[in-house]
Amino acid sequence: MALKYYDDVICAKIQKWFPDSNTRKLRVLKPNETRRLFETLANDTKDKNVELPLIAMSRNNDIELLMNVKNDRSYNGIKLKQTQDETMLLNVLPVKVEYQLDLYTKTYEESDDYLRELLFLLINNPSIKIEIPYNGAEIEHIANLRVLSTISDTSDISERLFSGQFTRWSIQIELQDAFYFNVPYKKNWKLYTNIDDTLPIDESSKITIHSGPTLDTKVEAVEQMPFNFRYKRT
Repeated sequence: MALKYYDDVICAKIQKWFPDSNTRKLRVLKPNETRRLFETLANDTKDKNVELPLIAMSRNNDIELLMNVKNDRSYNGIKLKQTQDETMLLNVLPVKVEYQLDLYTKTYEESDDYLRELLFLLINNPSIKIEIPYNGAEIEHIANLRVLSTISDTSDISERLFSGQFTRWSIQIELQDAFYFNVPYKKNWKLYTNIDDTLPIDESSKITIHSGPTLDTKVEAVEQMPFNFRYKRT
């Protein structure tokens, strides 16, 4: 699964925490919008003054593969689709992904209040739910957001024309339990067996089973029947 699905869910989660009202309106930008932040805002506002507050979410350019071989989750208690002819499999690659949330406000006092509220919401509500979209899988995956310890005042950026024009706080977040997903269909194998009871039984194939408190009690001998196996892929 592409990381943009995580982007969309995280953005929607934060935006839901700050619904529009008569007293305040906070906009949350996705990573693809943040890359051209001030260009986007200028186009949306028709070059009028940018409305603050807003949260710009960006994703770290580096993605760390925690395992460089695929991990099969199909037999790990996950119920997938299966027909007589084919079976849906679930393969994953665990990855480490980090985000940065940049909180823009007009004043330092306003940013202090928004920052406090946002931190509590992130820490108390870390879980996000992703629906795997491939092949109609309809599988939900739960990941978690962890706020990293350092929170920085990053107001001094080139876009700020003068001191006090706006305040920006940056929060670093790690996305835990994140995966790249692959959901292929594989053809089923069928196993056919034939029992040939006309073949002579080798005496060495006879076994004796002992039971009871001592080995003196013997159970009637069991004879192993010859089996012929053949495999067929459908």
